[in-house]
Amino acid sequence: TLHVRMQRHGENALKLASFLEKHDMVEKVLYPGLPSHPQHEVAKKNAVQGSGGSGMITFYVKGKLDAARVFLENVKVFTLAESLGAVESLVEHPAIMTHASVPAEDREKLG
Repeated sequence: TLHVRMQRHGENALKLASFLEKHDMVEKVLYPGLPSHPQHEVAKKNAVQGSGGSGMITFYVKGKLDAARVFLENVKVFTLAESLGAVESLVEHPAIMTHASVPAEDREKLG
């Protein structure tokens, strides 16, 4: 059943990424399954047919860190976690979690 589960995993991620790309509170979405992604053609060659590929989506909430904190405090389905290496649906914010020790100026330069 792994093949079917991974296909659904990618299909659902593509639907969510498409939804986020159109959302007023989202600045940008990075997901290789979207035509807007610079590596979309490469991803299409490697993805399971009909899916977006991976289940990992990166998106930027408008309003910077304050808006991101509000988003994280109000997430209902996903679990806030430092590691994304689990089977649950997880959400993370690198600037306040895994990269908190990196100075803000350096994080800004790196994007």
